[in-house]
Amino acid sequence: MAPISLCDGGSSSSSSSSANSTPTPTAPESFLPLLEQIKQAVQQEESPERTAKSHFQLLGLVDQLRLAIESPTETLLRLIYQPPQNAALRTVMDMNLFPLLMEHRPAGLSATALAEKTGAERALIVRLMRVMASLGLCSTPTAEHYAANEKTAALVQPIGRDGVPCIYDLTLPTLSTLPTYFATHAYTTPKEYAHAPMKWAVGASQFEWLAQHKPRQQRFNAYMASRRAGKPEWFDIYPVPRLTDPALPALHDDPEAVLIVDVGGNQGHDLLAFQARFPDLPGRRVLQDLPKVVNWEVGHGVEAMGCSFLEEQVVKAARTYYFRAIFHDWPDATCHRILQNTVAAMDPAHSRVLIVDMVLPDTEVPLLQASLDIQMMSIGAGVERSERQWRELLGAAGLEVTGIWNTNPGMESVIEAVVRQ
Repeated sequence: MAPISLCDGGSSSSSSSSANSTPTPTAPESFLPLLEQIKQAVQQEESPERTAKSHFQLLGLVDQLRLAIESPTETLLRLIYQPPQNAALRTVMDMNLFPLLMEHRPAGLSATALAEKTGAERALIVRLMRVMASLGLCSTPTAEHYAANEKTAALVQPIGRDGVPCIYDLTLPTLSTLPTYFATHAYTTPKEYAHAPMKWAVGASQFEWLAQHKPRQQRFNAYMASRRAGKPEWFDIYPVPRLTDPALPALHDDPEAVLIVDVGGNQGHDLLAFQARFPDLPGRRVLQDLPKVVNWEVGHGVEAMGCSFLEEQVVKAARTYYFRAIFHDWPDATCHRILQNTVAAMDPAHSRVLIVDMVLPDTEVPLLQASLDIQMMSIGAGVERSERQWRELLGAAGLEVTGIWNTNPGMESVIEAVVRQ
């Protein structure tokens, strides 16, 4: 697969019901060409040619159509009234209404039955579930009767069961005070993890807060794992033969040679998956993370090492230094320090850095990615970076980007960089 440059992308918008308002008439000819594009995209969606990229583009076209049809007032009201929707969803998750609907498929349950099974007030259930139905998270075959659909099924899986309360509880206290934070900080982005908006709002940054709330830490871990389930592995996207290019020194000639260091790799999921796919590739595999975090019993040909990426990289001249979802947690200054530690350990002739992270397009950034950037900035002064920002960050550390690979514009990319000669 050839490297790509992410210079385009579709816009995205979340769905919600609009309040009644007088729409501004929209000339049909202004969105008829868009309808034709959607028709073609739907045909591809239902054909063997469907890809993750084409699916992503279809979603973007549908969002464009909604914006084209909505009046400005309808758009604003849809955005203004998103907080009550999130609060209603979070409450319904606590009440365990979705698992009950799943247990009673396909007939579903009435509001009265849900009240009897949960002990909650029937009137409250009706008011909450009308929001859920409007969001498409369940169906209402008859008045005040609710049935599970495919979206309901996702809400009882880790992506929903853990994701909804995890992100709501982790971010809402900070996001609700974000305007005040910026007003008191001269409308500048946070430059240090220790002084992120979350630290200012609740007295603890993301990782500190999670460490203080163990059940939420477990929920966070389950949610993050669920987001990766079923997605391509990094080595399905990146051409692994580049790591063993015949032009490079042969790894099997040196028993101490290191093929890959998974920096900040936690329990080693990525490295173990790589080892399972490529067990015969020569070279050592090293898993690094903080001593209290790293999986010391990782095994399967993987060596565990307790260390911090904020300190000297002790593994020298590895073929690959691999970072997954590391840099988006940190502001530029901290990332620069991590990269400097890495560059100092690299062999300029054959070492490379592989980064698996979001690469935002430089224009028309999808709403989900743009929103994640605000979230990362809020909870730890992190950044979801654009291609330009990645090139600048890596360039400042003496690295040159030699490729960016991606199969889905809405997901992570693999960035390869080498020491600039």
